[in-house]
Amino acid sequence: MSKTLGRYRLLEEIGRGAMGAVHRAVDPLIGREVAIKTLHANLPDDGGETRERFIREARSAGRLSHPGIVTIYDVGEQDGSAYIAMELLAGRSLQQMLRSPEPIALDAAVDLAAQLAEALEHAHQSAIVHRDVKPANVVVAPSGRCKLTDFGVAYVASSSMTQTGAALGTPRYMSPEQAIGQKADARSDIFSLGVILYEMLTRRSPFERPEDSSVFQLLYRIAREPHPALRVVDPRLPAALERIVDRALAKKPAERYPSAGEMAAELRRFARPSVHPGTYDKTLAVPAAQQAETRSQLIDDLEEFSKRWEQQEQARLRAEEEERLRKEQQVRSWGEAEERKREAFQRERGGEGAPAGESDPRWQALEGRAGALEILRKQSALQPGRPDEGATKEKQQVALDQAMRAAFQYFAELTKEVNAVEPASGRPYEFLYLGRLPAVTLSDAWVDSRPAHIPGRDVCELIEFRYRITPSEAASATLLGDDVERCERYLASLKVAFQARHLAVNDFGKPTRAVVTVSGTLPCEIKIRGDYEALTATLELLNVRRFGRTRCVLPTEQFRASIDDLARYLLGADDEFLRHVSR
Repeated sequence: MSKTLGRYRLLEEIGRGAMGAVHRAVDPLIGREVAIKTLHANLPDDGGETRERFIREARSAGRLSHPGIVTIYDVGEQDGSAYIAMELLAGRSLQQMLRSPEPIALDAAVDLAAQLAEALEHAHQSAIVHRDVKPANVVVAPSGRCKLTDFGVAYVASSSMTQTGAALGTPRYMSPEQAIGQKADARSDIFSLGVILYEMLTRRSPFERPEDSSVFQLLYRIAREPHPALRVVDPRLPAALERIVDRALAKKPAERYPSAGEMAAELRRFARPSVHPGTYDKTLAVPAAQQAETRSQLIDDLEEFSKRWEQQEQARLRAEEEERLRKEQQVRSWGEAEERKREAFQRERGGEGAPAGESDPRWQALEGRAGALEILRKQSALQPGRPDEGATKEKQQVALDQAMRAAFQYFAELTKEVNAVEPASGRPYEFLYLGRLPAVTLSDAWVDSRPAHIPGRDVCELIEFRYRITPSEAASATLLGDDVERCERYLASLKVAFQARHLAVNDFGKPTRAVVTVSGTLPCEIKIRGDYEALTATLELLNVRRFGRTRCVLPTEQFRASIDDLARYLLGADDEFLRHVSR
């Protein structure tokens, strides 16, 4: 394999399997180390199914942005080989941990299972079912954070590819419906997670037996036979954990947890028994001083990222300027060489033994014409060439595409940090009907991009960045008349949890006065669209600090300079971004 793949410089191979290999590589655009996953070139011909699954992994995981799911940065193809550029993970797989003689502590096992359940809940909310949840696809960092990887057999509900009857996945961790070839849904992932939790707690598989001679015996037990009770295997394990495992491993999907989020909540409650079940909340209250500290750290990290990005842009511009000067020097040197040739020719003609006809006026006229041509050549050499309009527009399109891709990578970093830190905004947010929200925290960030094709190349056309805000205090508003129903319809359309207390109704039962209180998170959105004809980027903000829409259209360089300002604006660090809006 070559030392580069796409724009990535390969450093070393860090993993290899039956289907492909993984390399540590560097993205020269921002100097970040990444993992490059490739398919083996000599795979048997299966009509493109393997390659389609490989590309589907990028598409599936690329739609997701969660601290418990590996981040996909890019997907491409070179010389017939497809590759995926993804987050380079530090740590070891859960499979390696289970094979180690050291047991996994009970609280660590519960925490890992809760993290995986939260990651699956995020995927399921995007209509993505993993379908191959197993320890080999979980990487655990030294800090204890884990990430779910390998969405290669993931099923996207909106996909046109049929999956009914396809028993994809690893047999040991399959659900009963997968074992008998039925369609898998989100509850299949919950069953697989139950198998992993059982294995972490007992160091044995709930359905596999040493005497098994074929995989069909394993599949039969998964589909038909109950698993050995957790406390029969190890009586020291708590009864509460046995109930969680039993529900996750129920044969009928309807008897399992209805969502991975509910399983995560129950695991978290077990880990914190002092918290009453009715008061459990994923987001813990954080002291104001700590919020300020985490927000400051996040802004510092983004500033550092922005500085690196700006330094790389300056290096690129310097390289372009040096190339322009080099070409200009080449033209100038050619002109000087031509001038020396002309002067040498004139000296030769004007010296001893010059032809008698040289003094002929016609010769002098020709010499004069020759001198004029040389003058024109010299002027041409010193003047910049006339711009090729087509080449200029193509160059500007490339610059806009680079700016869009750099912006997407910036928001990918921002997404990861927001989800990890859940920072408090430094300034208020406003929301329709609710008015001014003095203090909010940011969470549940998500970013995606959409490509487009223009003559000669594929470009990044659209970036979507979404996140949600949680008011520090319950947000409520007293509404009158038609605003009551309008507000209820508006919040329902945004899928925001709220309660409406009707204080007065008219003779027809229609509420005329009500107090509406929001108990859930509120959505915010940023869309960036590249216009490769107008060579501009349109930024549209929805509910970002101001209620409603904020829109601006920026040329490429101004757009490139606005990205960090936009990130600081949504974090409430400052209002510098608004200077772009006012132009």
